[in-house]
Amino acid sequence: MQTDDSLAPPSDLPSDKYLAEVWRRQQQILGRVALGGDREAILSDIVRLAEEQTGDGMLASILLLSEDGVHLELGAAPSLSDEYNAAIDGMEIGEGEGSCGTAAATGRPVFVEDIAADPLWTDFRELALSHDLGACWSVPIVAGDGSILGTFANYYREPRQPSDLDRDIIEAIALTTSIAVERIRLERMRNRAEEAESLVLEELQHRVKNAFSLAQSLINLNVPAALSARDLADKVNGKLRAIASAQDLIIVRNASGRSDEMTSIRTLLATILGPLGYGDADNRISLKGEDHTVDAQSLSGLAMVFHELATNATKYGALKDAGGTVSIDWTATSEGLEIAWAESGGPSATAPEIQNFGSRLVASTIRQLGAAIDYDWRADGLRVKIILPPTSLAG
Repeated sequence: MQTDDSLAPPSDLPSDKYLAEVWRRQQQILGRVALGGDREAILSDIVRLAEEQTGDGMLASILLLSEDGVHLELGAAPSLSDEYNAAIDGMEIGEGEGSCGTAAATGRPVFVEDIAADPLWTDFRELALSHDLGACWSVPIVAGDGSILGTFANYYREPRQPSDLDRDIIEAIALTTSIAVERIRLERMRNRAEEAESLVLEELQHRVKNAFSLAQSLINLNVPAALSARDLADKVNGKLRAIASAQDLIIVRNASGRSDEMTSIRTLLATILGPLGYGDADNRISLKGEDHTVDAQSLSGLAMVFHELATNATKYGALKDAGGTVSIDWTATSEGLEIAWAESGGPSATAPEIQNFGSRLVASTIRQLGAAIDYDWRADGLRVKIILPPTSLAG
């Protein structure tokens, strides 16, 4: 095995004929990258370019560093078997983790001339030999800021030592791969930013509509018991102020001194459900469970889920009618905190034909929390079970 901290620069290339063709073909690929071509197709073409230029049985592979920075994911390796690609996809980087895992961890090229004898391949030797792979040379794909993006590897069927030309071609193609992967990442980041912006606008519109619906429902529910217009105004204004306070729990915590805030399940539910009747003399809303504390990481997400359930109960469910009730029970189990939301006395609950934005928002939040949610649509009212993982509980 050889490691090499500095490959020959382009000005020292030993073969103008081969390398001129490599650069010409790479320029074509980079043109497609600039136009926003398909990632998988571009990376596969880079691999095939490397394989064609050597013409002596080389099999190339591009692995990309995962977002967690500790695993390698398959970018392109069309000439390697699907079984082999599946086995190394998601491998953890580190010294001694084959040629690619070591190159990604150290940031240095790694040239293993004989897989059967090299200690870097101890954990992958049987896999490689079973697929007739005898040598593997891997160089890190490095971003402009020096960070590692992945690895570019050359495999051979027989043990083999790299020539100067081999090293130069690998360096040149790794550079092209770096440019392509950086552009792909930037494109992905831009798309995510646009999606996030669209999501924020849609969520804002959703919350504004919910706020108006809640206000209308509060007026309708308080009219029969109001002694006068002033009494009605006082009752509704008080509940609207409580709703404004509850909305604060739904805002994602930031680093401005509130990121370490914790709230108990009871306090969280009481804040959200207070404006809708919790604590009133008619006991339409009941809470039952020990005072478990939710960590700051889960607080705003869980608040959003409960707020969505409460809003829907007011618009369509048990809290829409004066006689309807909602009970929320929670119990600690071996799986985490099990929360049961039960509505009764209102309209018959039926599953929606299509998933609206609120439902998608709840599903997304539940996934982010690592939780689980189950809906049971019944004639006597909706039942919802949420299982919050133990890691979300602070005490």
